[in-house]
This record gives sequence, structure tokens and C-alpha cells, in this order.
Amino acid sequence: MARDSSIRAGIKVDGAKELRREIRKVEAKDLKDELKRANKEAALQVAEEAKTRTVPVGGGALKKSISALGSATKGQVKAGKKSGNTQDYAGVIHYGDPSRGIRPQPFLHEAMSEKWEEVFSKYEKAMEKIAEKLSTR
Repeated sequence: MARDSSIRAGIKVDGAKELRREIRKVEAKDLKDELKRANKEAALQVAEEAKTRTVPVGGGALKKSISALGSATKGQVKAGKKSGNTQDYAGVIHYGDPSRGIRPQPFLHEAMSEKWEEVFSKYEKAMEKIAEKLSTR
């Protein structure tokens, strides 16, 4: 049976959908870029923390694969598969697999927990900045 190796954790910003709608109304590329930047910066904080967590070091492929992405709609931290030729085992390492004797090492969840306040603060500042720009248009 195939395992879903995707790892999902996140922050939901109430009103984000409405904010994006308002930004579209004013066709403000700079505001969309501001959202993208905030999401990428938040993801980067978590990704950098995740790299300091306990993950297998045999060559460091998993640690090297941890990356941050940001768009106007979300920030994302990815780990594992980087190309079609590598095996994606990040989910097995993160969640464990008792049938194979692999204990969980939830490095991404731990990183998010560790950086929660900083990430929240960054989002709060970014949303205030965007709201200020919207109010002056």
C-alpha cells in the first residue's frame, strides 16, 4: 500500500481570501508581491529551523532538500523528493513507520512550533502594511 508522504501543517489567515479579492480589484501588483514576500519569508523561517532539527545525516540529502516557497496565496515548506530519480522518504522519516521500525522525527512540525510566534508576527506586520496601502488608494 502506498503511503501519502506529503506533510501538511500551516497557518490560516482569516480574511486572506477577501484580502486577495480586494487586491485584485485595485489591480495592485505591488500588494500581491507583498503577500508573496510575506508568505515566502514565513516559510523560510520554518525551513531554516527545520534544517537544524534531527533528520538523517547519511549524505544529508533530506536536509538539503528542505526548501521554502511563497506565492500570493500561501507559504510552503517542502522536504524530500527533488527530482524524479530520488526516492521521496520525507514523510516516512517525519511520521515514522512502525512496521519498518522507523520512529517519527517530526522535524517540520517541531520547526513550525518553534517559529510560530515569529511567523505570526511577520504575517501581522505584512497584513498591516498591506491594509495601510489599500486604505490610501
